[in-house]
Amino acid sequence: MIQLVNIKSTQRGVVLVVALIMLMLVTITGVVTANLIRSNLVVVQNFEARAAARAAALSAIQQALADPSFLGGGAYTVGIDLLGDGVTSDLTVTLSAPTCISTKILRNAELDILGNSNDASCYQPGLYSLCADAIWETTVTALDLTTGARIELRQGIASRTSKNLLATACDISSP
Repeated sequence: MIQLVNIKSTQRGVVLVVALIMLMLVTITGVVTANLIRSNLVVVQNFEARAAARAAALSAIQQALADPSFLGGGAYTVGIDLLGDGVTSDLTVTLSAPTCISTKILRNAELDILGNSNDASCYQPGLYSLCADAIWETTVTALDLTTGARIELRQGIASRTSKNLLATACDISSP
């Protein structure tokens, strides 16, 4: 004998409950993934902003060194246009006045007066030349006004210059 089971009376909505639970889990997974991606994008943007500020600081150091009045002079400020819109205040780089760390007045025997015209101009009769080697230090601060990224570098600079210029900036005494 075949017995018929009434399907309507045995269904309790278990499939619907399981489907809703699965839908909720997929939604939570999607929201968590979206938040994780957004957080990673913020981290990457911060790295890029710091890298741009560092590159701008190094570029400003090169510009300052090309200016003969920088060593032994005052602070140096450069505005940089990052967006290409002609406004040079996107990123501001400030170099502090260079501080003389050490100097060495060169002896004539240390010069290559035949092979280097700069060394030839340093020669003077006697033991010491008219030139000196100096080591300077400056602090470079780059600030991106758009993102708020800020980087600070200390940069050492070696230069050969006239000992007369160093006498005031470095407090050296001529031998």
